[in-house]
Amino acid sequence: MSELTNNSEAGIEVHEEVVLMTTKGEAIALGIAQMSTVELSTCDHGVVAKVKRCIMERDLYPRRWGLGPVALEKKKMKADGKLDKYGRPNEATPAKWNSEYKDFNAPLEGSTAAPVAEITSKDVAAAPAIPVIEAGDAEASMIGNGVEGKKRKRHEGETAEEKAERKRKKKEKKEKKAKKEGKKVEESDESG
Repeated sequence: MSELTNNSEAGIEVHEEVVLMTTKGEAIALGIAQMSTVELSTCDHGVVAKVKRCIMERDLYPRRWGLGPVALEKKKMKADGKLDKYGRPNEATPAKWNSEYKDFNAPLEGSTAAPVAEITSKDVAAAPAIPVIEAGDAEASMIGNGVEGKKRKRHEGETAEEKAERKRKKKEKKEKKAKKEGKKVEESDESG
């Protein structure tokens, strides 16, 4: 349905910015070429570009992903149990498939994923304690870390008496407002 094109179709190089287009000439997306022109002309499937920015509106055309010959064969092998449920090779996978098929989602050879270490309660207990930072030190450390514009709490550092006074004033204000609202309701009833 789409073809990989560029201003100079004859000379696409790997890692070059290209435009993915439909056969009608509509732009689908901008991408980074993963194959050169020579590779494109000889391959029948594979990743030709990594999408950088999609241009075409969603659902303009029906989705036709996974209907190619290799994808259909892969689905069949998964159903037969020759591949695991994620499509990765297992012990029942034919040697021909392992030699011919290239999984582009698999990690590159030589760059193995770092094993995830399991954390136990012993590791947590053995970890060094994190020192507690006092409120005055926190402001100094924020400024030292370049976080000067960090919003401070409104009532930071007030005493218990100041807090009680603030709460009392707030309560009085709330009662006064409720009383005033009650009078407005009465006046509107009398005038109506």
